Amino acid sequence: MSSKFKGILDRANERKAEPQPEAVEAVAPPSPAPFAPPLAKKRGRPSGKRSDREFVQTTAYIHKDTHRNVKIALLKSGTDQDFSELVDTLLAEWLKVNG
Repeated sequence: MSSKFKGILDRANERKAEPQPEAVEAVAPPSPAPFAPPLAKKRGRPSGKRSDREFVQTTAYIHKDTHRNVKIALLKSGTDQDFSELVDTLLAEWLKVNG
């Protein structure tokens, strides 16, 4: 039984054996215009904390019940504060007292 890739290899070898056309001299593309209009605002999601150099991702282990109850309390509060912002605020306050 021959390899299932034998046909591909044979065609590649045939191309190598064929005489190659002479190289055409490359022409440099025209230089860009000296003044370009400003780029339009990008569509889609805004960049988040992951791409912000002021933030660092960390891992902490907390009880499942604590995590769930905090998430529920944040949702009920009606503010836009997320879990990581709450943790950051609490750690900053801890540093004020203990730092």
